[in-house]
Amino acid sequence: MTHTQLTQLVQALLDAPTSNPTVKEFAQSWLDAEGTEKQADLTKQLVSIAEQNIALIDETIGFAGSELAVQILGKEGAANLLQHAKDIKAQGAEFCDCPGCVAAKNIIDLKAEIA
Repeated sequence: MTHTQLTQLVQALLDAPTSNPTVKEFAQSWLDAEGTEKQADLTKQLVSIAEQNIALIDETIGFAGSELAVQILGKEGAANLLQHAKDIKAQGAEFCDCPGCVAAKNIIDLKAEIA
């Protein structure tokens, strides 16, 4: 994996509207530390941060069926998310497929190259 590819993965975490604020802050810190020893230290934490950002599909289903999801997404949005999550689970998905989770999964899948 090249540094450019790793930068693209971190940028994807930052850009994903569904990444949590802690992950976004980490990603921004990583990008801001470009070319420094601090970036090398943050790279060692990257997979762990990605693992904290990814949601299992059953977690997504649980959230989508909750009152909190209705409050955040509206009744229709929550229902749509719930149906989508159930559909992708039926197709064998293990994780949520929102942009934040996809970015995290891409990093986790490259764990051996990053660490």
